[in-house]
Amino acid sequence: MMSQHLAEGRRASDADPSARPAPRRGAILAYQAATIVPLAAWLVSSFVWGPGVPSDASAYELIGWVVAIAIVDLLPIATNVGFPFSLSFPLQLSVALIYPPHVAGAIALLGSSDEREFKGQIPLLQGVWNRSQLAWSVVAESVLFHRIASIDGSRWYELGFAVLLCALVGYALNVVMVAFYFHLKSGRSTIDILLEMHVGVFGEFVVSYMGLALFAVIVATVFIDFGFGSIAVFIAPLAFARQMFTRTRSLQEATVELEARQREKEYQALHDALTDLPNRVLFQQTLREQIDARPDEDSMLAVMLMDLDHFKEINDALGHHFGDLLLQEIGPRLARVLRDDDLMARLGGDEFGIILPAVGDETTAIRIVERLLEELERPLNVDGLQLDVSGSIGIALYPTHSTDVEALMRRADVAMYAAKESGSGYEVFNPSLDRYSPSRLTLIGQVRPGLENHEFVLEYQPKIALPDRSVAGVEALVRWNHPERGVIVPDDFVPLIERTVLLKPFTTYVLNEALRQAHLWDRQGLPLEVAVNLSARSLLDPLLPNLVADLLDRWDLPASRLTLELTENFLMGDSGRSIGGMTRLAELGVSWSIDDFGTGYSSLSHLKRLPIREIKVDRSFVENMPQDANDRMIVRATIELGRNLGMRVVAEGVEDEATLEALAAIGCDMAQGFHLGTPLASAGVTRYVEERGGAAALAAEPPPLALPSNGERAVGHLHVV
Repeated sequence: MMSQHLAEGRRASDADPSARPAPRRGAILAYQAATIVPLAAWLVSSFVWGPGVPSDASAYELIGWVVAIAIVDLLPIATNVGFPFSLSFPLQLSVALIYPPHVAGAIALLGSSDEREFKGQIPLLQGVWNRSQLAWSVVAESVLFHRIASIDGSRWYELGFAVLLCALVGYALNVVMVAFYFHLKSGRSTIDILLEMHVGVFGEFVVSYMGLALFAVIVATVFIDFGFGSIAVFIAPLAFARQMFTRTRSLQEATVELEARQREKEYQALHDALTDLPNRVLFQQTLREQIDARPDEDSMLAVMLMDLDHFKEINDALGHHFGDLLLQEIGPRLARVLRDDDLMARLGGDEFGIILPAVGDETTAIRIVERLLEELERPLNVDGLQLDVSGSIGIALYPTHSTDVEALMRRADVAMYAAKESGSGYEVFNPSLDRYSPSRLTLIGQVRPGLENHEFVLEYQPKIALPDRSVAGVEALVRWNHPERGVIVPDDFVPLIERTVLLKPFTTYVLNEALRQAHLWDRQGLPLEVAVNLSARSLLDPLLPNLVADLLDRWDLPASRLTLELTENFLMGDSGRSIGGMTRLAELGVSWSIDDFGTGYSSLSHLKRLPIREIKVDRSFVENMPQDANDRMIVRATIELGRNLGMRVVAEGVEDEATLEALAAIGCDMAQGFHLGTPLASAGVTRYVEERGGAAALAAEPPPLALPSNGERAVGHLHVV
């Protein structure tokens, strides 16, 4: 029958001890006492003051039953469910059929054995409880049988029914008592424990094993005529049961081994052999499942593709062995940032994919990407060698960018290559990044004719000096008057141009138009400073300083009339070549301005080493100044920073009078925004300036900045604006 071996079953041993509920020792002791004490009291009273030992039963006979049960119990058969199984069940049932309940209970109590008792592997109380719960099962069988049948007075079918019923009752009582004990010890549901005890091949064997109960009828019947020698009848079914159980166990082991091999094959088919991360197949499968499982398209999901920068150089310089070791370190390193539900896979080579099932919004996805890049930039120890690694990550969002698996991965791939080209670290997919879309390819093909036909025009937004509100300058903004599509805004064509050889002629065109117009204003007595947005990629052109100098000479303008603007993200990626070009232009007298200041991750060291004369506070901080104390604090701190570094500060995005007054009150140098003036054609700017009494005197030059030496080099990533 079942024994307390279940309490040491595989589930209990495999579970994390810290996650398992602490045993309820008081409840366990009470349960053990409730099992042992009543049984002992009843047996003592039955033998001392009750019927005692039957007159036809000798002491040797009773001892023989005890020894027989003990021998069989001490030869248990191991199982695959975590506890051994004893074949003494038919012997115990035979005792229940032959003897009255108290005698049968006493034989079961004394005979039921556990080899761990004799090895000192379980406490004495545990061993007594094991025997007692088995004895109660035998007592229940005996009481029931003697009430509904008798060995010598019942017909064969009545006897067979009674024996099977008794066997079921005794077996049920046994397993329920054991399961409840395990429930007290582990905290698991009693029902779950009972189900575990009867699953798979082992459950099928239990059903077959119940058939052995019929052999108890034979043993008990023969016992009437031959006495204790009838126990020999049990030798054949015992040998049969042992053989059947052994074969059953072998079958189960073979089944388990086959399942394990199948699982291993499936695992290998879905995981990368080098890194043990999920592979491309599992990545796409998981992504498809995540999308299909979403009831609507309101829940955002992020797909990220990451490619290691300069991995080929590491392979070439150190060998593929180091490259493989490096790839193996990527997963554990980035797992520190990812959440439990996130998935990271190796898609091939040095390319990795990440799925964020629930990101809430784009901002959250970007924060996670930034943390991934920060974690990646920490030196990796590869076979005793410290390696500096960086990566480029492309982000595509479901359902914003697509609801299709292949399209999401392709767009994340497009964004990743854009990040790699720009050196920005990461990019969120934007249709403008996809140079291979038919509409983009068509538009790119029309840029050169557009330049030749002067389809690109400049509008100018006034920059107002504070606090007198005079016009201090303008910012040039390019528009494309496309003959078929109408007016196209810069965001729809500038990113495309930046990735082609058309960037240089386009930059030349815009600079020439802006300086030509500045020359015309100068002749009209309006000495306006003109700001032009410049792509960071243009700084990689060593001839850019010569181009600007030639254009200034052509239009007879001092270099101080020209300001070139770069976005703040450029500061994180400036290179030695970039610094050299900026320095040469600054030496000419051209001013440099950092646009969208506050939205990137520049440090004071970047501002200090570059020849910057102006910073422009991003509109996201300026717009809410009157209502948001944090934005006011950020703007004030930026103005003080600019003043301390000898830079003038321009506030973008001024939309109302309250914001303008607040900026003037905290010492901002200039402001621009729709409240002060929308982008205008050149003639509109002329009227605007004249209505305000002409152009302001040019702001005094800030004190000369210490230009970086040739030996200084900025670090980070280059970002295309």
